[in-house]
Amino acid sequence: MKRLLLLSILLIGATVIPMVTSAAEEVTPTLRLEEVLQEVIQRNPQVRAAERGERAAEARIPQARALEDPQFGVMQWSIPSNFSLFDADETWYTLSQHFPFFGKRALRGDIAKLETSMASEESRAVRLKIVKEAKQAYYDFFFTHKSLDIHHKQVALARRFSIIAQEKFAVGEVGQQDVIRAQVELLDLSNALKTSEQDRNVAAARLNALLDRLPDAPLGVPETPTIPAVEPELEMLQREAEAARPEIRMQTLAIRRGEESAALAERDLFPDVVAEVGYWDVHDGSNRWMASIKINLPWMNKKKYDARIREKEAEQSRAEAARRAALNETQFRIKELFVRFQTAKRLATLYQQGILPLAEQSLEAAVVGYEAKKNDFLTLIDAQENIKRLELTYFRTLAEIWKRLAELEEMTGKMF
Repeated sequence: MKRLLLLSILLIGATVIPMVTSAAEEVTPTLRLEEVLQEVIQRNPQVRAAERGERAAEARIPQARALEDPQFGVMQWSIPSNFSLFDADETWYTLSQHFPFFGKRALRGDIAKLETSMASEESRAVRLKIVKEAKQAYYDFFFTHKSLDIHHKQVALARRFSIIAQEKFAVGEVGQQDVIRAQVELLDLSNALKTSEQDRNVAAARLNALLDRLPDAPLGVPETPTIPAVEPELEMLQREAEAARPEIRMQTLAIRRGEESAALAERDLFPDVVAEVGYWDVHDGSNRWMASIKINLPWMNKKKYDARIREKEAEQSRAEAARRAALNETQFRIKELFVRFQTAKRLATLYQQGILPLAEQSLEAAVVGYEAKKNDFLTLIDAQENIKRLELTYFRTLAEIWKRLAELEEMTGKMF
């Protein structure tokens, strides 16, 4: 009976061993965060689209300041009843140009410049957002990679426990229950290993998407981050975010654009001028010149222009309210992210300096105690489960620290 049980155990263990050895044989290069960020800025489609939008807005400035196209006309005057154009008495050649009232072109150019600055801030906001997402994807990939390593280590540890239990069972020191429990634990860890591999593949696909690569494109091994030695001050973060956050700067520019747009709407109450010159080719007499000046009469439709002024003033008020809302939201988000960062940092430090070393000592003591028959197999399994859970929590918290810092960097536009 014992031989049959041992044979089944060896067959089950053989299905697990290749997964561990094949993973150990993989050699991949290091995936550095700096290289990831550099490639993201160069390749990410959202960043490139935002940059093109900024260039498009810049190209609208000379268009806003330019005069309208001059118009050239040819007119045949006094055509006979047979509609023969070549028998007309006169041919008129005219050239006309529309001139806006003084200051209108300058105001339109100023508005276009402000819109270009807003597009620049929007482009910067996209870059900051994509960099933040790339960092968070990198640290998610780091955690899933580390989780896979932990499960590989736990599988190797479970195999060691299984061998110890088998040896003790062979000499009659423990019962079958220990051997079966060891194999159940080994199979359960092997199943968790598959889940960890899937999580890593999902995290890799997310990072590859930000890099504009295929989902299955190979990535290296991410570097393990450290706990930050220093942390930024909350008041400094709030000041920097208020001064540098693109959303706030865009609303500030929108307020100025509203002021300029209202001024332009008021200037539209003044008439524009159309100047025209003409040359009359009189077929049966002496030729003549013609000149004319025309103006529009905005006073005849004053309600339209008054409504336009109210519209621009309302847009300015909306921008002022939006800026205030952005300031309030920024102050709240900075506070929230800072507290979450501090909490994660304290927890990671506690795990690194106290909890994990004690858990490792507890596991070694459980192994020694089981080999010396001072504790049962359940104590050994509990110690193994405990250190796996604590290690996963530590590395998840370590990734959380840098993910929160990435969000603070997006809010302040500053690297930490």
